[in-house]
Amino acid sequence: MEDVKNGILMYLSTFQTGVPVYDERIEQGFKEPCFFVLLIDGSQARELDRRYMRTHSFDIHYFPDPDNLEKRRECEAVADRLYEELEYIQWEGSLYRAVGMKHQIVDDVLHFFLDVNVHLMRPKGPETKMRTLKQEAGIRG
Repeated sequence: MEDVKNGILMYLSTFQTGVPVYDERIEQGFKEPCFFVLLIDGSQARELDRRYMRTHSFDIHYFPDPDNLEKRRECEAVADRLYEELEYIQWEGSLYRAVGMKHQIVDDVLHFFLDVNVHLMRPKGPETKMRTLKQEAGIRG
């Protein structure tokens, strides 16, 4: 999960130059415009044998420039770019795909929602070895 969040934070830090990106906690008196990344929830489901699917749901807030008179239009433009550019999230050589993307604008703040599915493979446990085998043979006649 931390890899996915770090990938989103890294991408948003290059999304618009000079726009700060906050993680989990917004400081008092933060400067707008800015992004805020919040992990909403996570879940895990067992698939087959040692395979698992872990899903992380994120809400990326975008607070537009307070001096802009068309804040809603600015939020819509940012949402369009996020749809186009945030489909694949890369972090330290791993590539994650965002699914279930949607957005809404509430009180002139963009909320961009996305889910990231991560496939996991648990390590093999110690195998049980056969101890001894007794075999009996007989002839029927």
